[in-house]
Amino acid sequence: MHLAIIGAGMAGLSAARELRQRHPDLSITIYEKSRGVGGRVATRRRNGFVFDHGAQVIKAQDEDMDRLLHTGLPTEGLRHITQPVYVFHADGTIVEGDPTLNAEPSRFYAAGLNQLGKLLAAGLDVRREIRIAALRHETGTERWMLFDANGAHAGTADAVLLTPPAPQTAEILAMSEFDPTLRDALVRELIRVPYRRCLTLTLAYDRPIERPFYALVNVDRQHPVAWLALEHTKGTERCPPGHSLLIVQMSGHFSLQQWDAPAEELASAVIEMVSMVLEEDLRRPMWYDRQGWRYALPDGVAKADMLNSTQTGLFFAGDYAVGLGRIHLAIKNGQEVARAIDAWLNR
Repeated sequence: MHLAIIGAGMAGLSAARELRQRHPDLSITIYEKSRGVGGRVATRRRNGFVFDHGAQVIKAQDEDMDRLLHTGLPTEGLRHITQPVYVFHADGTIVEGDPTLNAEPSRFYAAGLNQLGKLLAAGLDVRREIRIAALRHETGTERWMLFDANGAHAGTADAVLLTPPAPQTAEILAMSEFDPTLRDALVRELIRVPYRRCLTLTLAYDRPIERPFYALVNVDRQHPVAWLALEHTKGTERCPPGHSLLIVQMSGHFSLQQWDAPAEELASAVIEMVSMVLEEDLRRPMWYDRQGWRYALPDGVAKADMLNSTQTGLFFAGDYAVGLGRIHLAIKNGQEVARAIDAWLNR
């Protein structure tokens, strides 16, 4: 039996690991459109700086996640955020955050959060820079043929797990050839979940910027800045001594409005906002980095039971199945769908 997984994000990688443990003889191939693994759990390096420009921390608030991080995977470089997250409001007022939430473990890897994706992918057959664009039943069988963006046959599998964001998964299905009634029903369910965009600006400074918090989060969702983190508080590996690194993630509304804004214009506007929030002149960064996440956070939830009960060998996992963009939830969802695939294989 052969399983194809589309997408090497947290859900796809965790599902593959779970199934490999349950079915050592199961052949699994993961197709990833980009050069890296982990999806929005991403890290960049620039001029001696290291920064997580997508997901920020791993919330290890349940036993399964804690066990994975400390027993299931190597722990080298695994660290704990020691400073709290404060909250701020649209008027700029900053107050201490929820002590219960701050007490929950928030972890990261010293070398970058993308280390988690690399560890999950270890030993798996991940074929990178292949974008699967359509599926089709193999003639005379119930097996699935996968086709890339150029229409070339990329592989054949008994079952397929699709893990891209809901709109991208819907696009794949819309271009696929199988029972049109089922296909249209799956597409309708997937397009019910819209996504918020997120523009992320990373700002580097050649001076210390110290605060009593690791990050600020806008709780009333009325400020253009949704999240502001002092990335250098993650440790000396993040930037040279005496320097600072800020991660600024903008609100969905602002990101949509400014999506195509020139980088310099965008950076200038964001820096002005951050200067006001932190009450410090930050207009002269050493450099800045822009990243646009088109499918940052789901604004809704799909009916996972409906998606994963077709008995066709098609399965679905991802943040849209849980309604929140959180690393631990995507991993948990991947594991849950792996159990559904396990039951289907054993039918």
